[in-house]
Amino acid sequence: MKRAALRLLLTAAAVLAAAAPAAAQAGEDSTPGNGKKVDHVALLRQAIADPTKVVIAQTAPAVRVALGEMFGMGTSDTTGRLVTALRKLGFDYVYDTLSGADLTTMEEGHEMIARLNAHLEGKKDAPALPMFTSCCPGWVGYVEDEAADLIPHLSTCKSPHMMVGAMVKRFFAQKIGRNASDIVMSSIMPCYKKQWEADRIDMQTPDGAREVDHVVTTKQLGAWLQREGIDYPKLDNSTFDSWMGLSTGSGALYGVTGGVTESVLRTVYELCSGQKLDKLEFPAVRGLQGVKEATVVIPVNPKGPLKNKEPLTLSVAVASGLEYAPPLLDAVRNGTNTYNFLEVMNCDGGCINGEGQPESDDPDIVKKRAAALYSADERAVIRRAHENPAVLQLYTDFLDEPNSPLAEEVLHTSFVEDGPELFDWRLAIDGESGNLGNPSNGKQDGSGKDGGNKGGASRRLLRGCNC
Repeated sequence: MKRAALRLLLTAAAVLAAAAPAAAQAGEDSTPGNGKKVDHVALLRQAIADPTKVVIAQTAPAVRVALGEMFGMGTSDTTGRLVTALRKLGFDYVYDTLSGADLTTMEEGHEMIARLNAHLEGKKDAPALPMFTSCCPGWVGYVEDEAADLIPHLSTCKSPHMMVGAMVKRFFAQKIGRNASDIVMSSIMPCYKKQWEADRIDMQTPDGAREVDHVVTTKQLGAWLQREGIDYPKLDNSTFDSWMGLSTGSGALYGVTGGVTESVLRTVYELCSGQKLDKLEFPAVRGLQGVKEATVVIPVNPKGPLKNKEPLTLSVAVASGLEYAPPLLDAVRNGTNTYNFLEVMNCDGGCINGEGQPESDDPDIVKKRAAALYSADERAVIRRAHENPAVLQLYTDFLDEPNSPLAEEVLHTSFVEDGPELFDWRLAIDGESGNLGNPSNGKQDGSGKDGGNKGGASRRLLRGCNC
């Protein structure tokens, strides 16, 4: 069905749904702290029906291995069907968050190298080590709320889906001759808290457009497809759109505990050593146990980024579940920490076990989802983020090089005690603009005016979600 015809069919239903979101509808998603229940599926339906909007979806690794469970397909990688399904719903472009994960690995890997260099050179103002991962909003919120003294340890990298949103709104908009505010960017995620992340007031372009407008969880997408009568198992496979659609096996690992660490280690080792890893897998950071540890030795390479004239041992730790983080943080505070890099995921097992994933009575469901992502990595033609030609082209065309001034501006952020102001959905939905398809109209200036809300209160309300 052509897009214009689809819009005509959707307009009336979308406006009605947006005007009266029902708690029973799986599209409902709460933005706590502003007193407003927001049905992001209804808002997306209205945007799709608006011919002035370009509506884009991106999808996380954990979604593609779990969505089929809602349609009797078991746990398997259904990426091709997922792309087809999103196009049937009316999205103009479908991008792969794994491409954003590869971009994150490039930025985070180079940030790690820069921090190591500063310490090796004995700089007094060297950035803090160990460096903490920053792609899990539950973990970031915990540090900002409960461990603000350790904020300098957080990587300044945005999470993969926020990097995709930033690149789309800043550069893809230019490429297609549109304003950032003409684009409605949505993320299909395993986690409700990704909406809180997108609502951080600093996650917007210089002209005030939100980098990611809406987050829809795996469960919400499945329910949406069911309401539309889309028979997911019978869909043909299709591929992502090319601009941010090519990814590596390394990116697939982001959906499982230890995956960020493994992806970063692949890149840091090979860039610093100048050598290829004989074996790409790091079994020590895999598995569902609470805390995992690993070391990797960077061989002598005086001409490499670290200029090391002796072998250099990097030590990493992975916490699978926020409950395992406090002892690790205490070790950082009291000086007994021996790690250079610390990954924490709020949910046990990582994003594959997010609260936005389908419920299951299978006691092995997390293991099965993890196995599906490991298999996706093994099947990938390219398995190293720093070899992704599409990501390398983004640096050539727009960003110059990892951690360049422009990359810092677009792909990095900052963290503050109690968090920044949050986007106020009351202004977008109840405000004078009344434009549900363009939530950028509800932006704040970060001053706390116009009903602004501090992030800390919102996080505390979200903690019951475990995501």
